[in-house]
Amino acid sequence: MLRIARAGFCSALLGALLAAGMLLDDARAVIIETGDGTGNVSAPPDDPGWSNIGTRGSTTVVYLGRRWVLTASHVGEGSVVFQGQTYAAVPGSTFRFQNPDATLADLIVFKLYDDPGLPRLKLLGSAPAVGDPIVTIGNGLNRGSPTTFLLLGGYNWGTGHSMRWGTNVISDVDIIVNDTYSFAATFSDPLDLDATADESAAANGDSGGAAFIKIASDWYLAGTLFAISQYPSQPPSTSIYGNRLFAADLAFYRADILTVINQKSCADGLDDDGDGFTDYPADPECLSANDDSESIREVSALGPPGRLVLIGSMLLVFGLYARRRTSAI
Repeated sequence: MLRIARAGFCSALLGALLAAGMLLDDARAVIIETGDGTGNVSAPPDDPGWSNIGTRGSTTVVYLGRRWVLTASHVGEGSVVFQGQTYAAVPGSTFRFQNPDATLADLIVFKLYDDPGLPRLKLLGSAPAVGDPIVTIGNGLNRGSPTTFLLLGGYNWGTGHSMRWGTNVISDVDIIVNDTYSFAATFSDPLDLDATADESAAANGDSGGAAFIKIASDWYLAGTLFAISQYPSQPPSTSIYGNRLFAADLAFYRADILTVINQKSCADGLDDDGDGFTDYPADPECLSANDDSESIREVSALGPPGRLVLIGSMLLVFGLYARRRTSAI
């Protein structure tokens, strides 16, 4: 309750600050200060989970594990790409997370038919703090030419989308933005003491991207990028020093996320393998409600026609067996 109260207070304060000088927009992509801005398009030396970040169109998604994908709600459900391979979403599998006051956060998960074979990410278990360093990864517009606004430096957004990582320091926590419990990071001038080695901002395409935090020797997924703040009258398609990126605080939603993604496949209410049958006992490939796969690998290899023939045969045999048992009794 204390955390919710603090978030409410900070949300009101943020609202006043925004009214005085900042405007909100959807989260965009990672614009880096470093060099000519074209770098950081492969995993960083200390990799927090680069391979688990994929794309949905020109936006970003994060693979959590167990065939579940995390992204911003406004990105939506659909086919995604990880490491050049496309994976189809299970229709209707989207779960949107809800706040204690029943408002809906800009945060969803949805399930894939096939397993990308990527590692399961660890979710941060407690709220981050101001001053915590983060690594952000997102798919967005490349950096364009330098620009200035209100005597502040920054960059125009260029053309073409690239998956890129950058670094920041958390500047705000326990805030509510677009009905989403969040934390924020500020795009700092490289001359500022708070600026990081690969200081980053946000530009179009970063929605659904990741913010990672390292604790001891382990990396944790701490946030999902979904919104930015800009100055009133700031030219469109620019990132200016002082702009902020907002990430959904996954520690706040962690319990609900784990409840959804830890459901057994044969008891999650979804047709996980697209064979027209859902869960145990309706799906003959489910051995029990505790079975974690609706698909037997050998059966899946037959393709849709072969599966229908096999399943029909299984149902026929089961029916004959049941009648025989009944008559014998």
